Amino acid sequence: MKTEKAQKLLELVRNNYQDIAVDFDATRKKEIWPEIRIFVEKVKAGDNILDLGCGNGRLLEALKEKDIKYLGVDNSLELISLAKNNYPSQKFIVGDILALNNNAEIIAGAYDLIFCLAVLQHIPSKELRIKVLKDMSAKLKSGGEMIISNWNLWANKKYRPQLIKNYFLKLIGRNEFDANDLIFPWKNSRGEEKTNRYYHAFAEKELKNLARTAELQVVFLKKDKYNLWLVLKK
Repeated sequence: MKTEKAQKLLELVRNNYQDIAVDFDATRKKEIWPEIRIFVEKVKAGDNILDLGCGNGRLLEALKEKDIKYLGVDNSLELISLAKNNYPSQKFIVGDILALNNNAEIIAGAYDLIFCLAVLQHIPSKELRIKVLKDMSAKLKSGGEMIISNWNLWANKKYRPQLIKNYFLKLIGRNEFDANDLIFPWKNSRGEEKTNRYYHAFAEKELKNLARTAELQVVFLKKDKYNLWLVLKK
């Protein structure tokens, strides 16, 4: 994918989250995914946790009984403001997952666990995804792990026909995006379409290949009806 196109897609995602921040906050106050509660069992007292793409801070619902040091990072000023309001005792900063090494508050080699939930799916191009994984890896302590989730869009019958169509259009040079890329509208809790958002539909093999290229080890990979769950370490 051309750099200019990737930047436009990143801007589309950023603007979408800015526009829907209040509605997004409201929809993310439901019961957290049960898988997250399972992964949170990895968290030990005193652990240093980095939550990339933290949104409104929802992960803290599963961490509230844990004695930890937490840092939430998101590139949406509106969502960070909501997160600070939701969890005033925790630390949140505005930051870009594509510029982790430029942020002095995100310390190299400092984190026992990095959570990156429903974020990588919004990063366009293989090159940028590999960069994100490598930069995240640099923030881990020795023995630390990254817990990553992505929507399992291939399992959704609503999106599968468009994904197949886009794949064949790519083969004949009529798709300016990468194969398995989608743009579709975000809907609020009332089912109203707001603004468009970019997604990449991952497959298990692709995630394994990304991890290998980023020189990371796959600890765990699971696909369910809604998500792909991935745990990586150095």
